[in-house]
Amino acid sequence: MYLVEDRRNSTTHLVFTWDDPRKAGYQAEVIEGVTLDYDVEAVHCWPDGQERPDACVGRSPENPRHYRVFRYSRDLQAEGYEPVAGTAVVFGAWKDYLKLWGAEDLSDEEWYQQLDRYDAAARLRRQRGQEPATPVGGSRDEIAAWVARRHLIVDTSIREVWYLPRQAPPGEIRLLELNDRLAGAGPKPEPIDFGLDVEGAKFKLFVADITSEQLDRIQQDSSYLPPGWSLEGKKIWRRGA
Repeated sequence: MYLVEDRRNSTTHLVFTWDDPRKAGYQAEVIEGVTLDYDVEAVHCWPDGQERPDACVGRSPENPRHYRVFRYSRDLQAEGYEPVAGTAVVFGAWKDYLKLWGAEDLSDEEWYQQLDRYDAAARLRRQRGQEPATPVGGSRDEIAAWVARRHLIVDTSIREVWYLPRQAPPGEIRLLELNDRLAGAGPKPEPIDFGLDVEGAKFKLFVADITSEQLDRIQQDSSYLPPGWSLEGKKIWRRGA
């Protein structure tokens, strides 16, 4: 077996795996050739009337690569084991452990494969679903709502659409689209003039992709918005809502 000491969220996990974590891209220290004695049922069983188990990990004084999980610290001391800080968890592979914590720990290849699966699923959902009906001769607010909902359906990377009508000319629709996949990392968002082909609509459509970091900055300091744009009077559409 292999052992990795992983610290996150103020917790230390002693991750025991059968496969070498380095094959999955792990680059920190890995202890090879370890053994683990861990009777899960005996350690964690808590019959009525008995003391609550307090699982703890110890290392053998005779073999520093042998570990054992004890029910109580007093049992560890009685066996003469050296206490090891952390909680023992056992997985077949390092990537199985990472699935507990989210996509940020996946390798680049695994991350893009995951995105491909999501995009394929999104295409199937669009084929089964129904896009919002195109407004005919609608007001600016109605057209903006239709564009926002359509973008949320068509582009799965968009999480929110912010409609900013305040200070915009009567014939202009301004949208901020929260998109952590495609948006640039510059300090200020750059609006793009998109063609708006809607029957009876005579509006210009400006869309600026922004990251979560850019949105936080804008909410603290509106000067990071494009010139003339304002968050006052905003309307927000969110994915799935």
